Amino acid sequence: MAGLLVLAQAIGFGSALAATTCADINGGAFNVSGADHQSSTVSLTAGDIITLNYTFIVDTTFFHGIELGVGGHYADGSGSVSGALHVTVTTTGTQSFSWRSLSEGIPSQIDVTVACTAAVLPGPVVTSASPASGPIAGQQRTVVTGQNLTGATSVKFGGVNVLRFTVLSATQISVVTPPHAVGAVDVTVTTPLGSGTGMAIYRYAALPDPTMDPTVKAMVDFQVHTVQVMGQQQMDNVQDRLTELHNDEVPLLSNRAAFAQMPASQRQYGLPTDPAANAGPASDATSPRQTPKDGQAAPMTAAPDSSLRYFTAGALQFGRDTTYADAKYNVSSSGMTAGVDTRLTRNVKAGVAVGFGIDHATIGSNGSRIDANVWSAQAYASYRVAPLWFIDGVLGYAAGRLANYRYDSTALAFGSGERSAGDLFGSLSINHEIKVDCWKIAPYARLDLQWIRLDGYAETGAGIYNLTFNRTSAVDAAGVLGGRFSHVTDTSAGALKSTLELAYRHSFSGAYTQIAYYSFDAATTYGLFGLAEKHDQALIGLGLELQVNKSLSISARFDELIANQARSERGRAQVKFAF
Repeated sequence: MAGLLVLAQAIGFGSALAATTCADINGGAFNVSGADHQSSTVSLTAGDIITLNYTFIVDTTFFHGIELGVGGHYADGSGSVSGALHVTVTTTGTQSFSWRSLSEGIPSQIDVTVACTAAVLPGPVVTSASPASGPIAGQQRTVVTGQNLTGATSVKFGGVNVLRFTVLSATQISVVTPPHAVGAVDVTVTTPLGSGTGMAIYRYAALPDPTMDPTVKAMVDFQVHTVQVMGQQQMDNVQDRLTELHNDEVPLLSNRAAFAQMPASQRQYGLPTDPAANAGPASDATSPRQTPKDGQAAPMTAAPDSSLRYFTAGALQFGRDTTYADAKYNVSSSGMTAGVDTRLTRNVKAGVAVGFGIDHATIGSNGSRIDANVWSAQAYASYRVAPLWFIDGVLGYAAGRLANYRYDSTALAFGSGERSAGDLFGSLSINHEIKVDCWKIAPYARLDLQWIRLDGYAETGAGIYNLTFNRTSAVDAAGVLGGRFSHVTDTSAGALKSTLELAYRHSFSGAYTQIAYYSFDAATTYGLFGLAEKHDQALIGLGLELQVNKSLSISARFDELIANQARSERGRAQVKFAF
């Protein structure tokens, strides 16, 4: 069989056994005896060296030489009957391989052995990484640059396998970095030809401390402050209603837009101004009248009016806080309250109310914001302890949700999440009313108490920069000293009442501690500290109210609330009908 193959080759038919690699050639795939020529297709690598060893085995007078060709490159042998030819492969890939006798038309018989010396290929080289730094949490896309990276089987940062990688070309690999401790690390790429290492070309940096981020601090501060303000709005609305209840002639229906008060009645609660109003039946008109002693109420013969009274009240507030210079926040909030009350005894009036509040705040200039809504229920009562002296109390609970959207400048994305909140609140005040001609002066002292709770929540959307916030709470106790000064003037349009209110508020507590951490690393926690409200605040309020008749009044009021690095304005108007 071998003889037939040699004979066929000698007369020019067929081709030698196909070889695909340098290893196949060295395995003897192209070794033949008594052949005249040979050709095939091979797959070689640039730098491989093909060696053809030959011996002419017939009469040497017929031998004129031999030619070797590989990939279009040739080497010619002389008429020597034996020798070796060498060709170096210049390109990598599939190419031609052939040799032939140069005897002129005369078949030759030549013994041939072919060897391949594989090129010594360089291993991978790693030169850089871009970006050259990232967080200790990893998860960052980075491109490793170098040479001879084709066929990479592993990529390691600081000895840790990357989370995943893709070979882009012989010079670039895209990777997702693994978590690692802070510091510079080596980057190693391994291929079948070896390993290459770039020394300290990537640096792991600690994640930013969220307590140093003014946006994070402002977000948490405002979340607590939002719950405090919305509970305070409900207390203020009801406290204003209690002030109105100091009068006996409270309308069955009172529609109040904000905090403004109805003009004082001609007849104060328990103190009729008309001596004959409670004189008794006409048959007793001639009987001696008892004059109340100072500090005592005049006797009342009529039974207390137990009719139900209804009211609505609301407040719209705009404010700003510049505590954090790089994360100032602006806020708009509104609180509505509706309730029903009645007289329980001659000196006690009480009621219940429900409330709803919405709040919107923008923080800084990067789009961070908080949207909140709160529902509340409260009970209240007013007790006349002496003529023109009243003790008012409110007790209630508010619950709501805060939708938070925090822009992270490192992640270039928003971390968002919702947290629920609750506020158990109460207020107790002492009021005294003094009337001097057309003036009414009403000094008051009040104690407000709030237990504020915010549940924990975890952000989504900011990748490894998402933060998780634990549950936090604050107990806020504040005292208020103030006075209302009002003057009534008769005009052609009706009674015009002008009002000035001055108040000072001091918070005795209200501190909170918010624990937060990056969601992927619960072991490393950070603490944020703040107050539910400013320690000291001042209120200046100016108002006008026109009492057109007993059933209709129109009023407007402007309040300025001032605190350290914060202030807010309340502009209010109302039209009130009484039935």
